[in-house]
Order: sequence, then C-alpha cells, then structure tokens
Amino acid sequence: MSPDRRLVGSVVAVAVLLLTLTVGFVSTAALRSFETELRPELEREATVVGSIGAQAVQRALDLGVPFSGLSGLDDYLAGLLATREGLAYVLLTDGAGRVVSAAGSAPAEFAGLPAGTAAPSRGALMRVQGNSYDAAQPLLEEGRIAGWLHVGIARARLDTALDDMRWDVLIVLLVVLLATAEFLRFILSRLVAAPIDMVLRLQARLGRGDWTARAPGDIGAEAGRVARHFNVLVRRTNDRWDRLCWLAGESGAGRRAAAVLEDVKDRLRFGTEAVREGLGGGAASARLPLFLFVFAEQLSTSFNPIFAMELAGGQQGMMGAALPLVTFVAAVALLTPWGGQMVARHGPRRALMLGMIPAGIGHLGAALAPDLMTLAAARAICGAGYAVVTIACQVQLAREAAQGRMARTLGGFTAAVMTGAVCGTAIGAVLADRLGFRLTFVASAILVLGIAALAWRCMPAGGESEEKRGGLWQSARAAFAEPHFILLVLLAAIPAKVLLGGFVFFLAPLELRELGLSQAAIGRNVMLYGLCMLPAIMFGAWVADRSGRGGTIIVAAGLLNGAGLLAPLWLPGHAALPLAVIATGFAQGLAAAPMLAMIPALSLRPGAPSSAAMMSFLRLAERLGSVIGPPAAAALLAVGGGHQAMLVLGVVSAATALAYALALLLGRNNRKALA
Repeated sequence: MSPDRRLVGSVVAVAVLLLTLTVGFVSTAALRSFETELRPELEREATVVGSIGAQAVQRALDLGVPFSGLSGLDDYLAGLLATREGLAYVLLTDGAGRVVSAAGSAPAEFAGLPAGTAAPSRGALMRVQGNSYDAAQPLLEEGRIAGWLHVGIARARLDTALDDMRWDVLIVLLVVLLATAEFLRFILSRLVAAPIDMVLRLQARLGRGDWTARAPGDIGAEAGRVARHFNVLVRRTNDRWDRLCWLAGESGAGRRAAAVLEDVKDRLRFGTEAVREGLGGGAASARLPLFLFVFAEQLSTSFNPIFAMELAGGQQGMMGAALPLVTFVAAVALLTPWGGQMVARHGPRRALMLGMIPAGIGHLGAALAPDLMTLAAARAICGAGYAVVTIACQVQLAREAAQGRMARTLGGFTAAVMTGAVCGTAIGAVLADRLGFRLTFVASAILVLGIAALAWRCMPAGGESEEKRGGLWQSARAAFAEPHFILLVLLAAIPAKVLLGGFVFFLAPLELRELGLSQAAIGRNVMLYGLCMLPAIMFGAWVADRSGRGGTIIVAAGLLNGAGLLAPLWLPGHAALPLAVIATGFAQGLAAAPMLAMIPALSLRPGAPSSAAMMSFLRLAERLGSVIGPPAAAALLAVGGGHQAMLVLGVVSAATALAYALALLLGRNNRKALA
C-alpha cells in the first residue's frame, strides 16, 4: 500500500472510531431520555382509564350498594377494557387483594394490594406487575378502602417503541459511518492522495527517461511545491538538451555528435511540446457521486412493491406490484449499451449530467403517480438515468485507476454501489415511515439535483473516446459464441440476479409485511442483504486471487443461496426470512468478484471480443435476470404462497449451481484428455 493510501485509510479509520464512540454515547443518552419521557405518558393513560371506571363504581357505593353486592361487573370491565387500545387488563379486587372480577389477561406475577394499603393522596397507585404497568384506583365504602380497580397497560408498547428507536438509532449510526467514510475518502483523495499520486507518477515517468511530462500549476500544499520543482527540472533539462542539439549542429564534429545524441534519444525522451500530466480527480471523483446517486435511488427499495400494490388495488394486484420493478430493471438492461456509447461520445462527466435528467424526472413522476402504469413509466425513466450514470462512473473509475490497481479500483465501484444501497434502503424505510411514500420520492429527486452539482464540480472534463464506435452486434455474436461465457451467463449470472430481484427486492418485503412488521422493520431486514454482501465481496475476491478457483467459488455461492432459501422447511417465517436474506447477500457477494475476474481470461481466447465488450454483455445478462426475477416470484407467490415461492427459488439456485459445477468438471476433463 502506498503512503498516500495508507494515510487516507488511517484518517478514515480514526474518524470512524471517534464518530462511533460519540454517536454511541449520545444515542444511549437519548434512548434513556426517551424511556423516561414515554413511561409517564403510559402511566397517565392508565390512570385516566382507571379514574373513569372507578367513578361509576364509587357512585354505586356512595348510593349505598355494598361492595359485595355489586353486579354486572364482568360486562362493565370488559366494556372499559375495550375503550382504549393497548390495555392489557382491568381488574376489580377487594380490600384484601382478592380478584372479584376481571377482563383481559393479567400477568401471572399480578398480586393484589394487601389489606391496610393506604390510598394515594391523588391519582392512582402505580406499580410494575410482570410485563405491565398497573394503575390502582381506590374504592371507598364508609370511609375505608373496600377494593381497588386495577388498569394494566402492557409494557410491550413501550418495549416496541424502544426497540424501534434503538434500531433507528443503529441504522442512523451505520449510515453516518458509511457516509462519513465516503466523504472523508473523497476529501482526502482530492486534497492529499491525488496530488501525492500525481508527484509519484511524474517521478516514475522521469525515472523512465520521459522528460516531456510536466505537472499542472494548480496543485497546492507540499505536493504542489514538489511538482513545481519537477517542472523547473524538466524545463532546464529540455533547455540543455536543445542547447546540446544546437551545439552539435554547429561544431565541426557534427556527425559524431549527432550519433551520440541519437543514442541518447533512443533511451530518453525530450521535447519542448510537453505532455502535461493531468491531476485528474482521483477515483473518489466518481465514487462519491456514485454512492450518493445509488443512495437516492435506493430510498424507495423497501416500499416499491407495497406502493405499487396499493396503486394496483391491494392483493388483487399481485402481478401488477412487480411491474414498476420490472420496467426499471428492463430500462437499465436495455439502455446500458446505449449509455456506454453516450459516455464514449461525450465523456464521463457530461454523460453523467445527461443521465441525471431522466433520473430526477423519474423520481418526481413516481411521487405524483396516480396509478400503477404511471408509476411503472416513471420507474422506467429512472432506469434510463441509472444506466447512463453508473456506466459513466465506471468508465471514470477505470480512467483514474493506477497501473496494477484496476481490479481494486473497480472493486470500489461495487463497494460504492452496495454502500449506497445499504444506506439508501435503511434511510428510505425510516423516511417512508415518517413522511410517506410520495415525499420519499421527492427527497430522491432533490438529492439528484445536489449530486449533479457535485459531479459537475469534482469530476474532470474530457474522456471522450477517439476509437471508432460500432460493431455492437459483431461483438455480441463473438461473445455468445464462446461456450464458457454462455455457461457463466446462463448458469451463474442470470440465476443470481433472478434470486436477487425476485426474492430480496420483491418477495421479502411482501412476506415481511404479512408477518406484521412495520415499514422500518422491513427496511432493516432488506438491509441485511447489503450488509452481508459488502464483506463477502472482499472475501470472495481474496479467496479467488489466492486459490485461482473462481468457478468453484461461484458453485459454492449458488448452493449457499439455495440452502438459505430452503430455510422455511425447518424454521418459522420470522426466522427463515431474515436468514434467507443474509444467505442471499453473502452468496451474491461471494460470487461477484470471481465472475468479473473470469472475463479478462475469456476475452483472450481466439475470436472472443474485448474484455470491455464481454463485461457489458455480462452486465446486460445480469439485468435481464433482474427483470425476470420479480414477475417470476409474483407468479409463484400467487400460485403457492410465499414459502412455496422461496422453496422453488432455492431449488433453482441449487440446480443451476450443480449444473455449472458439472460443466466445469466436464471442461476440465476434456482439457486433460486433449493434453
């Protein structure tokens, strides 16, 4: 690791650690304050209900009805229990604490107040009885306590509110940490890492004998001083070279001097028309806008099928609920090649700005959609913007990649997408719970405007391709004529995305809602996919690089995904769904890097197209799988229910993984036979 990258990593790690400690302390204090403020509200509610109920009983006692002669108590207490949602029980006990009449379910730990208990000066006597708050109102007969009316409010309301608050705080902490890391990486890259890398590139070129390179004069700090010294050295060296050439032409021994100079020119490069080494924006110039753009897009992930189902007419619109997701992914898939041509024609920055236009329009259209078809059209427009923006960022990252760091730099593309997806899904669920679905789409549109301004400011201009464009169909025929590529697409790439789109983004939110989870809880469960995929990407790349068995890793990932989706066979739904999401995230991340790593080797085979072309066709196939996934899952859900749909998807994952393993084994045996 170079010193500049080590510096960036150290600063980010220290900042994240300090931020974690600070936010953790503040969050703990906030939760305690929340519980302190919420408990009196629950106690006050129980006291109000108890006082209303005790007034009627006390009126009967005041009219001379003996406590032992009260009648109709069961019906009266049942009616009192039904007046407020969240009441656990209403009990009437005598002066010795024995239960006379009851409505609701009192906890097993409930104990009546013993004889001789003094009445409170005002209000009710508050106690904690098991998992309930108990408010006891005294009933007086001839000046002495004849009984107590107990009203219990379950602590579950407080516990549920506290659990939701804890999860919200944890999600906010996670999002803050991930976002802080991205912003710090961006700032440090532009102010520290990029200038240092600039100087190192200049030094390397001069060390190779290239004296035509000069640095731009707008680099600041110490790196700028070093770069300016390099510029002075380059200028002086070129001046001396020009003088030597002039002297050689003027001297009497011109032929001999010219031979010496020609030998020097074979080893060194000089020139007054200097090639300027651009500072660029560093990889972070594309990574931060990409992170924020994916964040904006993923704000609606946790509720897209639910919102679509509402517009389609409830459960009768099961297939229609998948339509917006299908149109979005279809637009991304079909327009990805066109997005690549736009980037080649206009350069990454300008193409990204053009892609922001349909993205923003699509979010606004979704916010204003009156029916399902309008929502589907708006999501398709968003997909067009997504296709262009992601390709532009990927090309920019490739431009900024240093020699020997292409895979790690492009790995940053995947990491930025996944980080944005994790943060956007989590925050989007919270926003939808607080603001509603439509205002969350509006928030996405506003964020897109800010991202466009950031990208225009930080991404360097240029980058238009001077290569001849065209040959798309020829490249496609050549790519799909390669048997190994077809096997990778049909048995690994497409099945993986069918499971992702069908289960994580469609089936899981609907099934989690059927379990009674809140919108925020649904978002948290869907977020598990991204949280598990992030470390799995790095682990899969590490194992593939060291073992060289990318195909085996892909097979193992498919089997793992299948096993996770078969969880309903032995686990209840509330445990099977999160486990399946976790298994899908880890399996998808495990296979991501090995799939990409296989493409360069396949592109070197006779007749195969370029690595870039094969990569684009792989992405196209993956997105087609994402298009197939939601309607396939919707059909399975309509026919056999959620658990049956999960089982079928799990069997498909395991079967395609085993088929791919068999194909790899047959190919290996054929190569051995030919050898």
